[in-house]
Amino acid sequence: MNIELIRKIPFEELERMVRKVPLKQKNPDGSSIFVYENAHISLKKLISDQVNPPTFYLLQKNLDFQHQLHDYMKDKHNIDTLNLEGALEIRNNDTNQEWTLTPPIIEVVPKTVKYVPREGELIYDAEVKVQIPLINDGAHRVALARNLGESFTGLYISGAPEKFPYYAHPNSWDRVKIVEEVPKTKEEKKLYTRENCYALYRDFGVIGCGEPRNLGK
Repeated sequence: MNIELIRKIPFEELERMVRKVPLKQKNPDGSSIFVYENAHISLKKLISDQVNPPTFYLLQKNLDFQHQLHDYMKDKHNIDTLNLEGALEIRNNDTNQEWTLTPPIIEVVPKTVKYVPREGELIYDAEVKVQIPLINDGAHRVALARNLGESFTGLYISGAPEKFPYYAHPNSWDRVKIVEEVPKTKEEKKLYTRENCYALYRDFGVIGCGEPRNLGK
């Protein structure tokens, strides 16, 4: 592995970049929808049990890459990729690819859930609105932190407009499988919220961290 650190991006600059992340969906006049324009954005120390993955799978090669990158950046640059204070612009000199490594992006999504009583509790027929921290980007690094038994620092986003919900539902960690290849069907990947799910996709590619996926986000 030969990873070059191009520059460190301070949190204040990263925050400005994230506020300009658009949806794939456009306004009727063709203009971009900046879903985080007025959101609250901060860094927050978390453990994996405090956040929910919105995916049913993770790729083994991406987990391996993140583990190797974590060890390499700590050894060569004294940087903990699980606890970034901003973002990094880095280059893989083995493949000549550049990308932006942000902290795992955690988006708080509002959900209305039905109360389910535990054994012995009285039945309470009600619905409750909850705020669920969901892993928007960086699930492989959160899984790495989980495997290592360590905490991680997430880029924590709340207050995005409810009319533009995240495009997949959150699920529990016990539903996530480690696989060698990307599943073939949508049903094996995520529980999508609607048919035209990608209209609600947050395009982090504009800040350089949406691609390349084979580098193990």
